[in-house]
Amino acid sequence: MYRKHAKEDKQNLVNVSNLIRSFTRVGVEMLNTTMKSKIINRKELSPFLLFRQILEMSDALSVLIRSGCINASKPVVRSLLEAYFQLAYMFNGDEERKSLQFLFHYEKRQKEYYENLAFPKKGGSFFEKLKNDKHLKGTHLPQNQKIIYADNVKKIEAVLNEDEYKEISKEYTRTESNKANFKRGKKGKVSFWYELYNGPTSIEIVSVEMKEAALYEFIYRNCSSYAHIEDIVHVNLELHDDSSFKVSQLRDLRQLSIVTNNILLLVELSCFLFLKNKIVNKRKFAIKFAPLSEKRRNISQK
Repeated sequence: MYRKHAKEDKQNLVNVSNLIRSFTRVGVEMLNTTMKSKIINRKELSPFLLFRQILEMSDALSVLIRSGCINASKPVVRSLLEAYFQLAYMFNGDEERKSLQFLFHYEKRQKEYYENLAFPKKGGSFFEKLKNDKHLKGTHLPQNQKIIYADNVKKIEAVLNEDEYKEISKEYTRTESNKANFKRGKKGKVSFWYELYNGPTSIEIVSVEMKEAALYEFIYRNCSSYAHIEDIVHVNLELHDDSSFKVSQLRDLRQLSIVTNNILLLVELSCFLFLKNKIVNKRKFAIKFAPLSEKRRNISQK
């Protein structure tokens, strides 16, 4: 049921895939060069982690595009866009504080995850959910595994109590308190690291603050609807004759130009963000990106 692509289609897939890979390759070189040039402390780490994640998704997308998996790449494109917005927001003032916010929130989420596995009597624990699960009911974690998880909780608590996180911890508690619904007896929960210090409460609001709301509308919403298995009808059907349809073959290329243009734009923007904010020898990498950006513009204009 795989669609047979013409030689021109195959070559287009290879060309776009190679261009994505070229951006990724220069991005990796830029990341490695910077990390090897100095010691990266905790206040500086988060942007490097975000950019590294962007490069990993870019690399994965180059593989999917080369194979013709255009629609299947949309969930990854959505994640790529979210990582780009988070990176842009982190660079938009108070970078070191935001880097600590990012890491503190990560540790808090990890702590909650291990608590749910280690302590059966904790509300919302893994064991409570197992009681009514029709597939996993009766499943048990070995005691030695629970001990490991409980030990992980202690280690994370030690990290969260470090002096470097004191102000972030206070703000986290304040934000949770503000989000609590005391009438319903619900505790407040910080969903995203960027919520702290009265920050945006969703990635859509981040896009508005970055003055890139159109980017969110054009890419994120479309990819989200596909990721949630909502917007799949038109991409899975194609006209058979004047009165009927048939199910489209796998690896359909009808949305190739839209999806690949979005990927290339996001990868390029992410690389330029990192170049602007983290690279000392900007000219060296700007020269490497210049021909790639020219190719990206030529593809987008076709």
